[in-house]
Amino acid sequence: GTKESYARTEVTAFLTHLRKRGILQSTIDKDLKAIKLLAQIQGWEFPKLSLRRVSPDEIRRTILSKDSIGSLITLGTQGLLSDTELCYLALATTYGLRRVEMVRLKPSSFPNEHHLIVDTAKGGSKTTHLLPPQIIPYLASFRHYEADTLTHMFHRIAGKAGLSTGAGYGWHSIRRSLATELTLSEASALNVLRFMRWSDASTRGEFGMLVIYAKKDQERIDEEIFKIHPFLPFWGSINGASHTF
Repeated sequence: GTKESYARTEVTAFLTHLRKRGILQSTIDKDLKAIKLLAQIQGWEFPKLSLRRVSPDEIRRTILSKDSIGSLITLGTQGLLSDTELCYLALATTYGLRRVEMVRLKPSSFPNEHHLIVDTAKGGSKTTHLLPPQIIPYLASFRHYEADTLTHMFHRIAGKAGLSTGAGYGWHSIRRSLATELTLSEASALNVLRFMRWSDASTRGEFGMLVIYAKKDQERIDEEIFKIHPFLPFWGSINGASHTF
């Protein structure tokens, strides 16, 4: 900034802005530490804050319904969305990509016409996914974007389709919907966890030694998930027939 110091109201307003954007509390805490360090370096007194911590139960877990996502895809493929918007919507609805995983995508993430390499978040390793034929035509328009641009893109896509998305909505709202629909299907729970790229460490408490001894065959997992995937039919059939919404 251009100021030599900041008042308590200014710091509070900034933190409130971060919360309204749906930023995780852990990330806000890191930003707060950075501001405190900056104050120390620049020699100005950091204002005392008495902000109440937000508990996990108070955070609104936003989710889009299956019908809403189907509408996004259907209207998008009918010309409502740009080619780049369709590309990211295809990736988000197929794999439930986190925003950070989208930011890490680059041209080399598409090594061939059959695979996508996702630099997995949450401490996981890179995952090489199969590309379903239904979305391949839309991926040619891929371009790399940073986090804020991707957030704006999500809300722009939703707005074009007439969906109301306020604070807390984002690409993760699609991820939660995909995870919910797959969990309610007949898919193997372990396959769902691995398709959604949750790390083995985070699921070991629930599945015990199974996550250690069960071989992770990602191509087989993807093939099984694609058979019961809730959103792929909206992108069209393998033979090219479109889904009627």
